[in-house]
Amino acid sequence: APVQVAMFEAKVDGLFVLNCCLDLLFVVDLALQFFIMYPKKTNYGYALEHDQRNIARHYLKTWFVVDFLSIIPFDLIGLLSQSEEMKKLKGFKGIRLLRLLKLLRVLKASRLFRRFELRMSITYGTFALVKFFCILLIITHWLANLWALTLVLVEPDEGVARWTDKIDAREANYDAKTSTTPWKLYLTCLYFTSYTITSVG
Repeated sequence: APVQVAMFEAKVDGLFVLNCCLDLLFVVDLALQFFIMYPKKTNYGYALEHDQRNIARHYLKTWFVVDFLSIIPFDLIGLLSQSEEMKKLKGFKGIRLLRLLKLLRVLKASRLFRRFELRMSITYGTFALVKFFCILLIITHWLANLWALTLVLVEPDEGVARWTDKIDAREANYDAKTSTTPWKLYLTCLYFTSYTITSVG
């Protein structure tokens, strides 16, 4: 999830185990895609492709790269990167950013949604309105997490100004500061991105 990537370090917990199980499901799904027929255009309209080689070739040319990138265990790599030896490498921060590639799974969800869309009985206007608000909420959520992720790129001891510095100064006497409390950080980022998208932006 974007929240996990932006605000939490990789560690072995229930969420980590759940992600590993999801990775396994997507690996199985990737293997099954080499055997699932797809519609192809013929002189008589559309027909399902039955030839195994053509199915595999079609999948390799279309969604294979996206599906493959989404199953790379970046959570496990991120967990290994917590060691002191890995933190000394220049690419340490990049490893955490690479975990965002798992969001490519959303593209697979969009394919499933299109199949479901054909069976829906609501009007097009209602569907378009619901779809618009859903997309707006998802984009706001993602941008909020990307805004929080900028704090990962700059460590407090690097001497580079961060957007939470003034907030931390006002919260000097607070135990739970915005920059170190995930739920406060998320709400702050969500507020900023939502009013930027709907008004200033």
